Parts: sequence; C-alpha cells; structure tokens
Amino acid sequence: MTLKKETEEQIFLAAQRVFQKKGFAGARMQEIADEADINKSMLHYYYRSKEKLFLEVFQSSVKKIFPQLVEILSSGDDLETKVKRVVDFYYNTFKKHPTLPSFVIHEMNQHPNRFKEFINSLDVEVPSQFAEQLKSDIEAGRIMPMKPAHFLINIVSLCLMPVIARNMVQTLFSMDDDEFENFLEERKELVPKIIFSGVKR
Repeated sequence: MTLKKETEEQIFLAAQRVFQKKGFAGARMQEIADEADINKSMLHYYYRSKEKLFLEVFQSSVKKIFPQLVEILSSGDDLETKVKRVVDFYYNTFKKHPTLPSFVIHEMNQHPNRFKEFINSLDVEVPSQFAEQLKSDIEAGRIMPMKPAHFLINIVSLCLMPVIARNMVQTLFSMDDDEFENFLEERKELVPKIIFSGVKR
C-alpha cells in the first residue's frame, strides 16, 4: 500500500470513529484530524469538505448492513438457516462496530431522501427467492401466514433494539460492559428460537 493510500485509510477510519460517535452535525474536521494524528491542512488535501468525507463514511456504513442481508436471503439455505445466518451476521457486525446501527438510523432519519437515493443506487430489495420460500413454508403449513416484510422486520428489530438501546439495557438490568457482551452472545442463540417459536404452526 502506498503512503497516500495509507494516509487516506487512516483518515477514513478516524472519520468513521468520529462520525459514528457524534454524527455529521456534531463532528468537527479538527477533531477528525486529531483522531487521525495529522494536521488539518493535510485532512483538507485528501478530503476537500466535511460533506464529502461524511458521505463516504455513511455509504460505507450502510454497505455493512444491507447488501449482506440481501446476499443471505438470496442463498439456497432453508429458512431456519437463513434466520440464523442473518442473526449471526448482525451481531458479529455490531460487535465490531457498536455505534454503527445508531449512526445509520440517526442519519437516515435526518436525511431520508439521501438515504433512499443511496439504497436505490445499491439496488437493494428483498429477494423474490425469499418471498417465494416463505410462501412455500406457509402453504405447507409449517409457519403461520404473514407477509415477508413482517417476518424480516421481526428478525432485524430483535437484533437492532438491544444494540441501539444499549445504555437503557445496561442501566435497566445493571449490566457492565462484559455482561452486556455476554447478553448479546446469548441472544445470538435465542433470537432464531424466538422467531420460529412465534410463527410455527
């Protein structure tokens, strides 16, 4: 990797940490430069504006959440395996990037049109294979009738809620950081069981 690419990567990772913690409005270019251990003029040399740097960070963050979900749902796995893979994917991703979901949701609500345009550019939509698979299981009497949107939102919301509301969960249940991480590990096993115990006939 060249020195230029190394510096760009260093800046990007620093910006990612600052933006995910403080959002676009709360972040300052000087703070990003300090986090990257460079001077502000060098930061502006690589990224002309805060908006340009933020857009790259936001797009990278969204790509960590949505395209992989579509890839799993498009696979040839059975429905239960897909649910387990989705839950594993989200909890493993959020363990590496704990502020990621709050950041994406906040900025998505602040700038809904920008989010829609970017999602449309990624061509992200619920795969028809998943909808047909769900329909087949419903018709076979294995699960109760429901729309694909309800089934998928149940999975995603059960994964997202404890991470987004981490402070509330830790306070309410008197958990320290290690106990909270163990709690999330337990939920990786528990969430698929909750999903299917609620829909099986």
